[in-house]
Amino acid sequence: MKFHIVTLFPEFFESPLKSSLLGKAVASGTVTVNLINPRDFAEGKHRKVDDTPYGGGAGMVMMVEPIALAVELIRATEPDTHVALLAARGKLFDQQLVRDYVARYKSITLICGHYEGVDERVAEHVANESVRLGNFVLSGGEPAALTIIDAVARRLPGFMGNSESLQHESFDEAASENSADTGRPHFEHAQYTRPEDWRGHKVPEILLSGNHAKISAWRKENAAKTRFH
Repeated sequence: MKFHIVTLFPEFFESPLKSSLLGKAVASGTVTVNLINPRDFAEGKHRKVDDTPYGGGAGMVMMVEPIALAVELIRATEPDTHVALLAARGKLFDQQLVRDYVARYKSITLICGHYEGVDERVAEHVANESVRLGNFVLSGGEPAALTIIDAVARRLPGFMGNSESLQHESFDEAASENSADTGRPHFEHAQYTRPEDWRGHKVPEILLSGNHAKISAWRKENAAKTRFH
């Protein structure tokens, strides 16, 4: 899977792309990440990439042309890359969208907004879609881009050391379909590890029983009790 990140702050990604499972995936070639700075496509001595908003208002808005040129460069060699603008007005990026991205795309381009926002013409004429992580606002699209890379990459063959780790996860579609209450998201069951007794708080006895059938039943019941707050 290849990711292209259009960002004014490529240094944001340096450490995460070298760490943990994502770092291993990059090192092995399972995941490739290409960082592109739209400032490199800006004109003038100061490489200006933002300007004041039409109609007035606070802050600065990222200009369409540097972003468009960056995306056009990517599409010149990868015309089928899926381009997503990270914006608070976008649709929710959930586990279903993660599965769609893994199934449908081999190349994904993520545009990171910053400042007061991005010229709407990027969403209308450059990107294929706009997505958001949730009902909150970030200072820039970089944290969202990194989250999307991780969420998508971990579904790729070879990313996880143990493929069973992907089974029965929170928001897992198959587990939700097998649940008695299919009208709500599925969450993974609670997990425990040593010590057995931590400051008087003990691990549920059933998990220590060695009875796999009872443990499986407990986990299903525990997962079913978990709901959104």
